[in-house]
Amino acid sequence: MADPNVAAVFDATFVVDGLEVRAAILERAPGGWTILEAKGANSVGEAHEREVAAVAWVAVAAGVPVVGRRILHLDADYVREAELDARALFVTVNVPARDFTSAWEALFEVLACAEEPQDLPGGHCTFPRECPFRAHCTPVSGPWSLARLPRAGRLVAELTELGIDDVRRIPNHVRMNPAQQHAVWALVNGREYIGQGLRSALQNVRWPLRFLDFEACQPAVPRWPETSPFQQLPTQWSMHVLYEDGREEHREFLHREDSDPRWPFVHSLVEAAGAEGTIVVYSGYEATTLRALRDRTPELWSDLEGLIGRIFDLLPVIRDHYYHPALDGSFSIKAVLPAVCPDVGYADLEVHDGARAAQEWLRMISANTPADERERIASALLKYCERDTWAMLRVREALLQRAGG
Repeated sequence: MADPNVAAVFDATFVVDGLEVRAAILERAPGGWTILEAKGANSVGEAHEREVAAVAWVAVAAGVPVVGRRILHLDADYVREAELDARALFVTVNVPARDFTSAWEALFEVLACAEEPQDLPGGHCTFPRECPFRAHCTPVSGPWSLARLPRAGRLVAELTELGIDDVRRIPNHVRMNPAQQHAVWALVNGREYIGQGLRSALQNVRWPLRFLDFEACQPAVPRWPETSPFQQLPTQWSMHVLYEDGREEHREFLHREDSDPRWPFVHSLVEAAGAEGTIVVYSGYEATTLRALRDRTPELWSDLEGLIGRIFDLLPVIRDHYYHPALDGSFSIKAVLPAVCPDVGYADLEVHDGARAAQEWLRMISANTPADERERIASALLKYCERDTWAMLRVREALLQRAGG
């Protein structure tokens, strides 16, 4: 920093009274230095600005003349043309200075305590980011733990303030949504809850049933023309077709080239989906993806609108009419599948989740990946996507049997 020829220092670290902060970029500026952070996100919020302001405040306490605080983030509205414009890709946000004296004093006051502070769990446990000690304060333990309820952060905080840490002790006046009520019933009774409306909801379909799942990538830096930062680009689909007579078929698509996958994806899907049958999905992701594709391909508007109109989402049906103690508050397909069909899972697969699938797909299309490795990755991706649609088929059949269908 003392060398005027040094224009910037990366990962500049400052320590004051044992408090350590790190500036991603310390940029020389007229009259001092600018604290600069680059965020891999389409926007920044209060937590990001507070973080940069805190780093600057400690740097000033260390004797550094800070004259500016800035955040760079990716521009969600940027659309790549033939060539990438790195300058247009980012947006700059100026962060005002803040005084953290009171927070500084409170921090050291807590550090000086001889015993752990007895602060009740609440919203501060997850904002501005999740506390690393959250599991210590609200452990998921015991068959009647509040942490086993679905979407219960606010409910757990309310009950904790009342001194309640057991689902069996929840008072009748405490308001819970239906999924939480079903979960309490299942946990207290030690068996799955099956709602009266489950059978009719599962049977509200038209044959043949087409169980559909997408995988996608979201490159932070737009890789191809007419794409934007973090834009969902569908790369593969799997479809299990179940006919009324019990016959099953499987169809699939995987884009294998280093090119925009959207157009081959949508054309293959429209052809495979045909004009008849309910399209069964799990969550609103597929419908959202199809709407985005519809808006970009006017020549296929009617075809994609037709697919969207045939979608049947299995997730809200399960959330509204079913609960198993083994779900532990989660309605993801990876939680529901082993609870409903214990003999089926994902443990035998190389790819286990969507994030890994996106990473592997980008590795597969890379020119640096050997041909045999590309084939191995392609096989792993196809098996993972196929398992998701087969899982939906198995879950629906199992729940229908439980509901007397």
